[in-house]
Amino acid sequence: MVTRVKITGLGRDFIRTQVITIKELSERQIEAIAKETEKVIRREIDARIKRDGSTGKLARSFFALPISGGWGVGDIEFLNQNAKYWYWQNFGVAQSGRSIPPSTAEFPRNRGSFDGQAPQSGGGTTRWGKGVFPITPTKPIEAKNYIQSTINQVNQIVNSVVRRIRL
Repeated sequence: MVTRVKITGLGRDFIRTQVITIKELSERQIEAIAKETEKVIRREIDARIKRDGSTGKLARSFFALPISGGWGVGDIEFLNQNAKYWYWQNFGVAQSGRSIPPSTAEFPRNRGSFDGQAPQSGGGTTRWGKGVFPITPTKPIEAKNYIQSTINQVNQIVNSVVRRIRL
């Protein structure tokens, strides 16, 4: 035996209300997905830090922001201006395609030190800072792939947010 129920009298107001409700829900979910993705990419960057003394500037340079038609994470213009090394750190090459950082011979002002000491072969665990010592890199910067690692987690982020934010 089949029972059918017919609902009448809903009209255009019901449809309009449903469209508005769905739009508002999806906007909240998209914003939450972007903000959760921001947390994930920052965590991925922090997990790949090998030297003590990180300022956290690279991780803080990735943030959720409204864009045309929704939300995004990571403003390329902002990154290029405020964390100029973001591309090199993520992909292991400069945006120009260069794989080994420039030396003091190419850029005479490219000088510094590791805790006041000259650079040593093998790098060590301290960060390059202000100083007078020349540097001559011979190895490429290792790609950290924090963007791809974050992308790999997007389905989990979406599922988590959709389960958490409902009508």
